[in-house]
Amino acid sequence: MDQTDRLIAIEEIKALKARYFYGYDTKDWELWRSEVWAPDGHLEIHDRGVTVGPRDAMIEWVMAQSRDQVTVHHGTMPMIDITSDTTATGIWAMEDLVWRSLKNPSHDDVHFVHGWGHYHEKYVNTESGWRILSTRLTRIRAEYHSVNGGVSVSGLPYQ
Repeated sequence: MDQTDRLIAIEEIKALKARYFYGYDTKDWELWRSEVWAPDGHLEIHDRGVTVGPRDAMIEWVMAQSRDQVTVHHGTMPMIDITSDTTATGIWAMEDLVWRSLKNPSHDDVHFVHGWGHYHEKYVNTESGWRILSTRLTRIRAEYHSVNGGVSVSGLPYQ
């Protein structure tokens, strides 16, 4: 792969991650299924000890977890390494904002979460273009705001 092809691949992966964030925040799960994830893709949320996949099972899990939520995700400063014609890795700085509905009993009394961390990803270039093969979310800090105005903070060891 020459330098021009590498730069094109990096830009395509940036657009892929933009579709990831847009699909999540708008709850467009068909976009996730058709234009974001590889069929054998999986998601790991480090601070919750959760790993789920492949793609369809993972999307169902994310749908259930994020129902009754409004989210805003920001991903910046990607470090993308093209490792072959069909594989790449990336690390993205992230910030997420999650407003939870108190109608969902699994949310307890936490109605707002503000987190910072990184996405560690692997990508694969398929016949349909670049897709996420795996993503591992590590949070460095998260603030959990409760209904009664209390705030708890977790600062997680970076791993």
